Amino acid sequence: MSIRFEDQPSDRQVMTFKTYREFAGKNLKKLSLPDGAYSRSKVYSNFALFFSDQCPWHIVLRYKNNEKNYIGPLFIQLNECLLDLKESTPFVKLFNRVARYKRYPGVAVQEALENALIHFDASRGFEIMVDVTEDMMTITSPGSTDCTDDSIVNCGPRNPKLAKFIRMYGEERLSHKGMTLIKGCYSSTGLMPIIISDTDCFKIVLPSLDNRAHTVTQGHDMVLEYLKQNNRGSVPVMCKTMAFTMHRMALILDHLEDEGRIFTTGLGAKRVAYYIKDLESPGTEISNLGSGSAFLTYGG
Repeated sequence: MSIRFEDQPSDRQVMTFKTYREFAGKNLKKLSLPDGAYSRSKVYSNFALFFSDQCPWHIVLRYKNNEKNYIGPLFIQLNECLLDLKESTPFVKLFNRVARYKRYPGVAVQEALENALIHFDASRGFEIMVDVTEDMMTITSPGSTDCTDDSIVNCGPRNPKLAKFIRMYGEERLSHKGMTLIKGCYSSTGLMPIIISDTDCFKIVLPSLDNRAHTVTQGHDMVLEYLKQNNRGSVPVMCKTMAFTMHRMALILDHLEDEGRIFTTGLGAKRVAYYIKDLESPGTEISNLGSGSAFLTYGG
């Protein structure tokens, strides 16, 4: 049976662990290296190299016009990269919703980057790349994997000792969740994170929440035409008429309302009916008469 790379004796035996010991003294209340740091008596394993100041593997964060190469123990690189992503990822407003959201959900980013570390093939000697654009975040981990989508949750980590350490210092909430947890962060957005695997690497692609608008353009004309013909429309009736799911209809209506092409009576979950705006007639406004009734009035 082949020995895992992290259990093999390291080619580098001259190592220092200053950064690790500073972290361990504050967070783990002990200075000793994790179990598995020695492949045999007084011989460091590759697992120890993960924690050394001389760690040869790096996380590289790339934006359009900027690049940052992290150094030191892998778990420290993980923490620093997550902090930078948190600080640099802007809030976005999803259409006319009151709440604001991070362009990339923090829990999904953390889970994806941790999966990249615990599944990466360190023997290949390549970096772990995090590429961020306005449209997507792509985390590339060296080494192919047969795991795709939800199946990654059942795939044993390529670096189980590293996975155990990451869980030990406070990430139990995220352990063994894989793509199930990541997809849960996108469950109400109409977007879908994916895993792409080839012979050299695997990638976890997280779409930007700004792309939520791109998922709802189809069907706009149908909804607008329905409102023109019927003067008003309710979600249940329009869904039945157009064979749309409630989720898809809600996305379309949110987008049209955000564009100012329709308006609605009621607020939040109590929105009752939707009406089309006459954009060619300035001065259009809503007069509320009685309870829940709405009519168009035109100034001038």
